[in-house]
Amino acid sequence: MKKFLALLCVSIFLFSGVAAADTFPSREIKMIIPFSAGGATDIMARKLQPIMMDKFGVNLVVLNKEGGNSAVGLTELITAPADGYTVAIASSTILILMGQGQVKWGIEKFTNISLLSEDPMLLLVKNDAPWKTLDEFMNYVKENPGKIRAGTAAGKSVNHAMAISAGRSIDSEITHVPFKGASLALPALMGGHVECCVLKPSDSMAQIRAGEVRPLGIFRNSRIDPLPDVPTFEEKGYDVFPYGPVDQISFIVAPAGISEEVRGKLTDMFKEAVLSTQFQEYGKSAGFVSQPVTGKEFDDYLAKLSSALKEVAEKIF
Repeated sequence: MKKFLALLCVSIFLFSGVAAADTFPSREIKMIIPFSAGGATDIMARKLQPIMMDKFGVNLVVLNKEGGNSAVGLTELITAPADGYTVAIASSTILILMGQGQVKWGIEKFTNISLLSEDPMLLLVKNDAPWKTLDEFMNYVKENPGKIRAGTAAGKSVNHAMAISAGRSIDSEITHVPFKGASLALPALMGGHVECCVLKPSDSMAQIRAGEVRPLGIFRNSRIDPLPDVPTFEEKGYDVFPYGPVDQISFIVAPAGISEEVRGKLTDMFKEAVLSTQFQEYGKSAGFVSQPVTGKEFDDYLAKLSSALKEVAEKIF
C-alpha cells in the first residue's frame, strides 16, 4: 500500500509538472528591470510589453528594482520561484560584479533565455560644450588630467571601464562619476554637473535628436547607422580596447532550475518578440543591435564574455 501511494504521489507530481508546462504561460509574467525607470533597459522592456500581448496574449509586468549596480533587482530574480513567471533583464554590469566578487553568487544562478541587445557606447558632451570634435576633447583631457568628469549609468560597469580607458589611451585621466541609471546621468550632463557622459545610444538618442547633447565618439570598431557622422575612437587613433573588445549587452534571464519545457517556451516567445518588426525598428532607431542568441550557444557566449570582463575589471578598476 505504501509503495502504491508513493507511486501515486510521484505520478501526480510528474503529471502536474507536465500539465503546468503544457499550459505555460497561464498568467502574467513579471520582468524585473534592475535599473531606474526611464533608462534604456526600462524602455526596451516596455517596448516588449505590447508585442508580448499582441503575439501571445501575455501581460508582461515591468518592475523597476534599482540599486547595487543591478545586483538588488537580480538578487530578487534569483530568489523568485523557478516557474518561469519571473524573468529579468541583466547586462554586462552584473558580469563585471561577478568577476570582482562583488556579489556572492554567479551566473549559475540564472537560466539564460536570450540575448536582447548589443550596445555600442557613446562619449557625449553638452551641446554648447567648447569641444566640437573628439580630437579637441581628447587634447583637453591630455592637457588637464582629472578635470573632466564622466558620468555613467553605474559604477564598475562597461561604461566606467570605457571612460577610464579613454583617459589612459592618451596617458591622462578622466574622473568617473557614477549615477543610478542613465536617466540621472543625462540631466547631470545637461545641468553642467559633469563635462561628459559615456552612455548607450538607446540611453541618449532622444537628447541627441533634440540638440541637447552632442556625441563626439563611439567606443566601437565601426560607426553606427543612426549616427553615421560620429567617428570611432579607433579611427581617430585612440586605443580604448587595450585588453580586447568588450561588449555591453542586455539579456533575458530566469531563475536557475526552471524546467526545459518552460525555458523553451520563454525562449521561443522572447525570440519571436525581439525579431518582430516593431522591436527591430526600435532597435535601429535607438542605435542597438538585437539578434537573439539562445540555448547552448548563448550559454557559451556568456561564459567567454564573463571571463573577458573579469580581466578588464582586474586591470582597470
